[in-house]
Order: sequence, then C-alpha cells, then structure tokens
Amino acid sequence: MERNLKPISTGNPNFREIIENGNLYIDKTKYIYNLISNKSVDNIFFLSRPRRFGKSLTVDTLEQIFKGNKELFKGLYTYDKYDFEEYPVIKLSMNIVPTYDLGEFLYSLRNDVLMPVAREYGIEDGFPKEGASPSSWLRYLIDRLSWKYGKKVVVLIDEFDYPLLDSLNNDIYNDIKVRIDSFYGVLKPSLDSIRFCFITGITRFQHVSIFSKLNNLIDISSSPEYAALCGYTDEELDYYFAPYIQKYYEDNNIVEQEEREEFRKSIKDYYDGYCFSDDLKTTIYNPVSVGVFFNGGCSFRNFWINTGFQTIVNDVVKRHPEFFSSDSMIEIGRNSMASLEVKNLQMDDVTAFDVYSYLVQAGYLTIKGISGGRYVLGYPNLEVKDTMETALLSSSYGLGIYSDDFGELRRCFSTGETSKIIETFHKFYVRFPYDMSLEKERGYQIAFVAVLKALSFDSVDVEEKTNIGRMDISVKDDLYYIIELKLDESAEKAFKQIKEKRYYEKYEKKGNTIHLLGINFSSKERNIRDWKEEVVRK
Repeated sequence: MERNLKPISTGNPNFREIIENGNLYIDKTKYIYNLISNKSVDNIFFLSRPRRFGKSLTVDTLEQIFKGNKELFKGLYTYDKYDFEEYPVIKLSMNIVPTYDLGEFLYSLRNDVLMPVAREYGIEDGFPKEGASPSSWLRYLIDRLSWKYGKKVVVLIDEFDYPLLDSLNNDIYNDIKVRIDSFYGVLKPSLDSIRFCFITGITRFQHVSIFSKLNNLIDISSSPEYAALCGYTDEELDYYFAPYIQKYYEDNNIVEQEEREEFRKSIKDYYDGYCFSDDLKTTIYNPVSVGVFFNGGCSFRNFWINTGFQTIVNDVVKRHPEFFSSDSMIEIGRNSMASLEVKNLQMDDVTAFDVYSYLVQAGYLTIKGISGGRYVLGYPNLEVKDTMETALLSSSYGLGIYSDDFGELRRCFSTGETSKIIETFHKFYVRFPYDMSLEKERGYQIAFVAVLKALSFDSVDVEEKTNIGRMDISVKDDLYYIIELKLDESAEKAFKQIKEKRYYEKYEKKGNTIHLLGINFSSKERNIRDWKEEVVRK
C-alpha cells in the first residue's frame, strides 16, 4: 500500500500532537472551513454529539485555526483556502471541573478553566477575585482580550453540560445549575465582541441560558451539512483505514473476495449506524470503536461502551426496564429532542419522551427513519444493541452470579471442563425471576452472553460471520469455544449446524483447541435441557 500505517490515537483530543506525532488524522477541516467561513449568519454554533465522538478534537482544531497555526494544516483541506487570521481564543474545557462540592466547583472553574486563559494572554492581574460571580470571570476575559488586541475574540466551550450531567445525583445540582446558567448568560450581551463561538455537549438542556436566552444560536446538531463533522463515514473508513484492513487480510491469509466483503460488512454492522441528520443520508461510525478495533487486531468487541457506561443510562435501565422491553422500533415526535430536562430522568413518572430523547442524544439510540412526522428510533449497531440488552438483563432483572461461580466458570473455560460449565450455567438460569422474558432464543442468548462478558475473556463475539453462516457465540481465550443455541429443539441439531456450516474452520489454521458446543433450552423448564460437544484438537 502507498500509505503507511500511521499510529491511531483513540483518546488524544490535541490536534497539534496528532499532527506533529504523525498520527492518523481523518481530515474534517472541510466542514470546519464551511462553518467558520459562513458570513451570512451569526457565528455562534452548538453541536450535540455522544461522548467520545470527537467533539474535543474538533474544538482543539478550531483553536489552532484561530490562533493562526497554518503550518499544522499542511496537506489538509483548509491549508490553502483560509487566511488563518489570528484571534485571541478563550477555550474552556468544562469536563475537568469537579462537581461533588459547590466550593470546589467554583474554585476549579475559576483557577483551572478560566485563569489559564488569562495567564496565556498576560491579563491575570485584573482577574476578578474568587468571591466574584462566575459570570464576571468570563465577562472579564471577553472584554479584556477584545480591548487588548483590538479585535473580536473566539469563544470555544467544550462539554458545556458536563457539570450538569455529572452533578445530577448530587444535592448541589440546583446550585451548580444556577451558576452555570448565569455563567453562560454572559455570551448574549457580549456578542458584539465575539468573532466566533462554538459550543459542544451531549444534550440540549431546557432552561439553560445558552438556549433560552441566546436566540441567535445556530444548532447544527441535526444539520445535513455537518452530519459528518464528528465520527467517520463509510467513505472515510474505506480511504483512511484501507492499509489497516489490507494488513488484516494479509496477516490472516484472507484472499477470497466474499470473505473480505463479509469482514468489511461486519465492521459496519458493529460500529456504524449513528444518524444525526434529518435527511437520513449519512450514517456515522463511532471513532473510538473504530480506532481501538484496528489497534487491537480487528477483534469485534464493545469498545465505546466499555470506556464508561454512563451512570444516567444505567440508572434509567434499572428503574424503567419497561422502556426497553420491545425489540420493535420506537417512534417519537421530531420536535421532542429540541431540548431536554435531564433531571426528569430521575423521576418515578418519567415519560418515554424524556428517556428516548436522552438516549438518542447520548448515542444509545439513533434515528432509523421518519414516519408521519415522527422519528423512528433503534439501536445504531451491534455494539450498542448487545451492551444495552446485557445491561437490561443485569440491572433490571437482578442477575445474580456469586463470585465463586464466576471463578469456577472462568477456570472451566480455560481447562475445557464443559460439563462443569453446563452445570454452572444451569444454576445460573435457576436464579432467573419467573417473570423475566425468555420466550425467544434471543433471550437465552442474551443471558448467556451477559455472563461471558463478565468473565473478561480475550474475546466474546455474538453472531460472528463466516463465509457460509453466522455462529451464535464464539469465545476466544486459552481455548476456543464455538457455541450454537436452540430453543425447544435439540442439542444434536445445534451441534449439527456447527458441523455442517464448518464454523470452526476459520480458527483451525491458528492452531487452537476448539470446543464445538451445541446447547438446547427448554422454554417449559426455562433452563438447559441437553447439550453435545466435540473437541477439535491442535
């Protein structure tokens, strides 16, 4: 391949470091150029995207552009199209502010977020004291920088809603909200001094001054023009990651076109599917999942969710499993996500409107279509679907696996003691509450996988594709297990499917011991009825 395999950074939001270190950078500067060059509108924008979707890198890229650091953009779209005029930049990263104590919150907001900007530009001497209001701190920066440099300033606010979301379960939530509301309220009377303002967050809060008072703010969150500003499109993945995909083919001796197409389709099924635009034309890959996937040898796992399943979502799943009980698509009014009071999620009488609106903005649901003026929602991909179903099982139905069972199960998978594995799973299913929904084979599969995921194997894959079929579950660790599940049929039939479709062939050449395991469940007994195994030795 002509392009080298550059290192892939999955957690660094520093544009300068990515460029200077020679890391892979997916060029998003065309979207940024269009954003900052639009002279026909007020230059204050808001972008909502799920966490770890590239918002911070976008903000940092904007900072480098407005600081005039043109040479960093050599070879990128913006390099020979923008004048790179230098402006004073106020960049505020709100996700570093602690929210467990009001005093600590105010101290950190002043000294860790705002004061570094004042020091950078040499205006710290006149900075308002700690007892002053947060709004006076921000107002001072805008006014003083504009006066000192004789030009308008650029204001970049990353994760504006972090203090609100992080303090949601704390007693000081309302106190923080009052301060935050006043803090952001400074932007409106300061617009004459602002050249460009860009604000990011996960959700659009009701009753926060950015939205309730700043009537000329332009929300580009669902704009088709900026749908791909964060995350990767199919075209970007095929272009920028082609060398990494080719390396996987060569390392695994994959030469058949059909197998290559199946692998590419699996990447899409697992990590694509986020739709942020009303025109439904652009779907987006999660950038963290894609990066970790290629860094980790192309193993299909739940990467984005494992960076930290949000406490808010986990709490909603625990308290309101009724909102997640259906496999069918969900419909919600198109205007319902314009703004949201996230505090409502803690209420016993929380509405489906509140739950689904938040889940869309947080990335756990996405727009699948539009019907009669309403959004049709669903899980964006297999990564999210698997995680949400597992969370529902674990949190909402009191899934209880004792520590001894975990240890025994882990050991038995490592040593190949399948009879003890079946015995432990049998005890596990006995503990399910009688009213837990296990009517379909999928229910038993979700429960089975939920336990496997908790055991921290090298890899647990669901519905893994081969050239002629799709295996229910594969476990890759010291030993390999290929598992096929049936409901009210027979273990013989499950085992026969593994053999006929030769699921094991893709692993034989790697020299692993492979256990082929067919399991049949009884809907009447709500447990394992019979099983059959064969071991393919090294």
